[in-house]
Amino acid sequence: MSEQYALCVILPVKAEHADEFAAMVQESVAGTRNDKGVITFNYHQVVGETTWILYEIWESKADSDAHRQKPEVQAFFAKAPRLLAGEPKVFQLGQLI
Repeated sequence: MSEQYALCVILPVKAEHADEFAAMVQESVAGTRNDKGVITFNYHQVVGETTWILYEIWESKADSDAHRQKPEVQAFFAKAPRLLAGEPKVFQLGQLI
């Protein structure tokens, strides 16, 4: 049995693209929550900022990897750099206590 796979991603969004990014997130979340192996997939906007935090837990890393290969996810990744104010910070999370 595979171990759960969890990530936290911090995405600094350019202020002028905040609305466009929010719309992309809303579309992404709706589809992703139905993907095989997803346990939790939540985006949160930091209050008063244009920074977003993605928190995701998958049944396995293989499920997360399969999600990232989907065409709509690849399209999201292709658009994101133009909207971001810097590189995303990706943290793989350990065991939930």
